[in-house]
Amino acid sequence: MEIEDWAATKELNEIYRQIRSLGLETNLAELEAFGFTVIEDALSPGLTKELREAILRVAQEFLGRPLDQDNEAEYEGLRFVPYLIFRDPVFKRSVLNPGPLALVTYLLGQHCVLSSLGCHLKGPGGRGLLLHSDQANGTPQPFPPASQTANCNYALTDYTEEGGALAMVPGSHRHLRQPTPGEVWLEGPRRNPDVVPIEVPAGSAIVWHGATWHGSFPRKKPGLRINLSNFFSRPNVMPQEIYRDAIPEGFLEGEDPRLARLLGVDLAYGWRAEGPGQLLGPQRNWHV
Repeated sequence: MEIEDWAATKELNEIYRQIRSLGLETNLAELEAFGFTVIEDALSPGLTKELREAILRVAQEFLGRPLDQDNEAEYEGLRFVPYLIFRDPVFKRSVLNPGPLALVTYLLGQHCVLSSLGCHLKGPGGRGLLLHSDQANGTPQPFPPASQTANCNYALTDYTEEGGALAMVPGSHRHLRQPTPGEVWLEGPRRNPDVVPIEVPAGSAIVWHGATWHGSFPRKKPGLRINLSNFFSRPNVMPQEIYRDAIPEGFLEGEDPRLARLLGVDLAYGWRAEGPGQLLGPQRNWHV
């Protein structure tokens, strides 16, 4: 079927054409049906390595000690390394990666924003991350059917259950609620019977609907599991990290204009004493 410029689906037409041109229609169907999808080889081996090395540099500064990717035994459990977007230019390439961004845009619309960019750095031990959904904090249950948030999680090391992989509950985005205390467990006799490990090679992207239940298994062997979480939200949802007033000089120069929008430059709200004209220009009429 040819996707024309139908007025009833004004924004969706171009998004769908882009998804089709990228060969991601099957991924889109998986996202709709199961609440998540995997794009293998979403990152080239070279870009995977660059991102991994950049994260290790930042994490070592963050923790104040060296880390051994393959044999680490002293760093235990899970810690989030936040606010990576301005730490190395390579992170811009993960945010603007066309395939995952097209799927995120399908879920959240053309005006979605980057809510946070960080790494869930995992060493051996701990209990992992219990099942939950990323739907916006404070969103009452039942959730709205339309996704309010979306995640693109890049595996920068191979994901296996023993190595601390992501865990998903297929179809859980249709429950429109958080899991109950009895449904959150990943191990032992209380393990949720519907949970599946996302075992994928490094360079893969896992994209999911904000209401999909997910978590991560504990790592049971030496070394580090390294990911890069590109977390997005609709523009009406408070982002986890604030970028608009912190963009370094020259950061957006020569970049796709979409990057500025993703960093919240075009957000309608967030003015101070100067009022909305400073953000939206003097032509905006705020009278009803």
